[in-house]
Amino acid sequence: MDYKQMVQDRVEEILPDLTGLSDYLWHNPEYSFHEFKACAAMSDLLRKYGFTVENGVGGLETSVRAVYDSRKPGPNVGYIGEFDAFPGMGHACGHNLMCAIACGAGIALKSVIDDLGGKITILGTPAEEGGGGKITMLENGAFEGIDFAMLTHASEDTCVNDISYSRTDIRVHYYGKKSHAATWPEEGVSALTPILELFNIINAMRLELADRGKIFGIIRDGGDCAIFIPDHCSAEFTIRSFSMKYKWELFHRFIRICENVAEITGTRFEYEMTDLSYEDIRNNPVLEDTLAKNFEMLGETVCPRTKDQGIGCTDMGNVTHALPGIQAYIHVRPNIRVHTPEFEEATGSPDGHRAIEAAAKGMAMTAVDILQDPSLMDAVRQAFKEMKAQYE
Repeated sequence: MDYKQMVQDRVEEILPDLTGLSDYLWHNPEYSFHEFKACAAMSDLLRKYGFTVENGVGGLETSVRAVYDSRKPGPNVGYIGEFDAFPGMGHACGHNLMCAIACGAGIALKSVIDDLGGKITILGTPAEEGGGGKITMLENGAFEGIDFAMLTHASEDTCVNDISYSRTDIRVHYYGKKSHAATWPEEGVSALTPILELFNIINAMRLELADRGKIFGIIRDGGDCAIFIPDHCSAEFTIRSFSMKYKWELFHRFIRICENVAEITGTRFEYEMTDLSYEDIRNNPVLEDTLAKNFEMLGETVCPRTKDQGIGCTDMGNVTHALPGIQAYIHVRPNIRVHTPEFEEATGSPDGHRAIEAAAKGMAMTAVDILQDPSLMDAVRQAFKEMKAQYE
């Protein structure tokens, strides 16, 4: 039987429900950890199509886990859907499409998995735009048992490879002694001085760091009143690299610099993490190749993902460190960047609906390939093992 054609036909049959889900999310944008309407809508749709659905998995109230088990031997296929909006700009990142794509791929695969064997797990993951929902879900076991995980992101291009920063965000605090700057300055110890010196040092490091890593910062608290030497000042920094290993080397070097500046200026230094660390993505090359062939079969023009397309961070990176996975991209509309009003408009348009159909078909077809060919699943596992050995 032509199972790949069958899953394509199934996506077309259910497309009104998929676009309806996407449009509902587009008209009701919700932000990190408050995706209550999206969580309910995704859950209702998957229950309608025969999945066993749980909410609140992985320690997050607005998460979704939907499972269908053929009760025959085979891999557990994971489809990941995001549904949080971009702060202040609705679904300018296209997570409404990504939620519908994951549902569509899973429902389509369900139509043939009783013949092929295996299991389907669809995860709705909150707070990708800030909060690292997948990281918390990973730490709390929500991804356990999944053999490989797939996510397709909305974009201006169709790509199967990916690039992302490893990112750690930090807030630094310096404590000194307050005094009147005009009358008794000798009695004070300025907490602003180490902040200013820290920025001077970071600026001096830019040439040395080049493209290997980046440290960006802002002063969050520079004191209360100009006439007083401040006893507490703070700044926030983001530390990034395309290499997780180098990012952590840079982080620990930054902390040592902070400590040395405190000693030199006679202040006390403390710091806190302001978000979970997003790690660099490590797409599985076997999944990339298989998905690329299916996208091309569907008429998509697959191009490489490059740094000049604009690179950010994703908590899907952490997933690809823990199990074989892939974040791919599906073309919505050309020459418009993600996180813009123009892209937000496109994700609620017929162009977005077309992207749902193509990506859901491609991800379902890729799973069919792997379920039909056990050697392909072996290759996925071997590629993951080699990646871990290379980087860790």
